[in-house]
Amino acid sequence: MVVIAHVSDTHFGNDVQDPAPRAAAVMDHLLALDPRPDLLVVSGDVTDHGLPDEYAEARAWLDRWPGPSLVCPGNHDIRSAYVVGLGREARAVGEVEGLRLVMLDSLIDPVGGERIDEGLLGDDQLAWLDAELTASSAPTFVVLHHPPTTIGISLMDPIRLLDGDAFAAVLDRHPHVVATLVGHAHTMGATTFAGRPLLIGGGVVSTVSTDAEDLPSVWYDAPPTFALHLVDGDPTRITTHWRALPG
Repeated sequence: MVVIAHVSDTHFGNDVQDPAPRAAAVMDHLLALDPRPDLLVVSGDVTDHGLPDEYAEARAWLDRWPGPSLVCPGNHDIRSAYVVGLGREARAVGEVEGLRLVMLDSLIDPVGGERIDEGLLGDDQLAWLDAELTASSAPTFVVLHHPPTTIGISLMDPIRLLDGDAFAAVLDRHPHVVATLVGHAHTMGATTFAGRPLLIGGGVVSTVSTDAEDLPSVWYDAPPTFALHLVDGDPTRITTHWRALPG
């Protein structure tokens, strides 16, 4: 069995609520698992403002993980500061126990100093993804920050990935893609995209409520959440367990 720990939206440096104790609780929980997950994946919004001290805090948190880890940026990150602060490229490819993971960069650069909350992969990155998926037929997870389709939450749907259709067209050419993992939506959720599971990792700093709930739209009193993705035997089959930790 291969286990992927999927954490998202740590938002180190958040102005409303210090996420550090929540992120520490998630890491403590993961480190206490026996056996530990084979891989830690963080699907974006590592920091809240993309500041150097926020990346230093995030890097110290990531350095607690003793195994392999893969990270991608989100709309709250700043690409240049992300690369310097975390010592990682904004997109990457990794392998663990016969599984391959392709990490994408859906961050749109700020315009006039204003953050852009929508996501975009762009033609060049989609061509790169197509080439990476062609290069190996190993079971593959594709990871990015922005959901590429609607999820039924009015706060999040308008700021999803803008070129989801083009992204789906690439995945359609590669049946060995097992699932797409995303963040951004701050909710534990699952749907389908390009005929395969689309799994939202939850949110460390907060939870975004559904339109029907009598709750704050961004719910900071909700517990930190994350996902554990299990691949056992059949590499085309994935089982996901979400966890909400006590405050």
